[in-house]
Amino acid sequence: MSTSQVGHDTSLLVPPKAMLHDGSSSPEEFVLFGDSFLQHVLIPRAYLLPTAAVLDIGCGNGSVARSLTQYLTPPGRYEGIDVNPATVRWLQERYQPYPSFRFTHANVWNKAYNPGGTMKGGDYKFPFADGIFDLVLLKSVFTHMVPADVQNYLREISRVLRPNGRSVITYFLLNDESRDMIARGKSVHPLVHEYESDPLCRVADPNMPESVVGHDEGRIRAMSSAVGCPVTEITFGNWCGRNSQLGHQDLVIGLKS
Repeated sequence: MSTSQVGHDTSLLVPPKAMLHDGSSSPEEFVLFGDSFLQHVLIPRAYLLPTAAVLDIGCGNGSVARSLTQYLTPPGRYEGIDVNPATVRWLQERYQPYPSFRFTHANVWNKAYNPGGTMKGGDYKFPFADGIFDLVLLKSVFTHMVPADVQNYLREISRVLRPNGRSVITYFLLNDESRDMIARGKSVHPLVHEYESDPLCRVADPNMPESVVGHDEGRIRAMSSAVGCPVTEITFGNWCGRNSQLGHQDLVIGLKS
């Protein structure tokens, strides 16, 4: 822990239950999710160092950010971006004692999560210079974005990563196994509708596509390689009915070349 964080009460970084919208159902679960992701994914699998610069796209209520206040040390720093303006305002207020943690509102349109947004995901540029981050995290973001927007974000992820920096992204990946389980009714998410006649993208609700989106594994690998951040590791989650100790979504780690 950096000396600037000694004495700070991290319980103040836990939102009230009414504000939880990141998959956790209680403040205790909120803390557990963040701590577990740091200890079991970011440190051992993405090789996150305490001195790293981290960009968290779709930072939500700050579950990972709260955990990182107890891990990052100077010159380590954190930037969080989210489409929910109320959440970002709350985070900006609560993290004032942590000057190396900053939060920015991205007014990107999403039919399910930010219908008042003024910018399309396919046009959004991350408000950061090239090659300044060691790790870019998108946790439960591409599970709510359509292919053209995902492609743009992948380009931006690669742009802001340093050489040998890593991306950590979760998906609902479509492959032979998950498609078979969906067809047999095993999946929690009924990803049975093609998005705009695209066989490599499926949604659960064609009237609200961004509520749950699945992307073809092969296309995600190809897109990632094309932007210079090829996939180095995939661990599949249990969303489609398979047994998995990782969690719900599929975890994909990329390495900037």
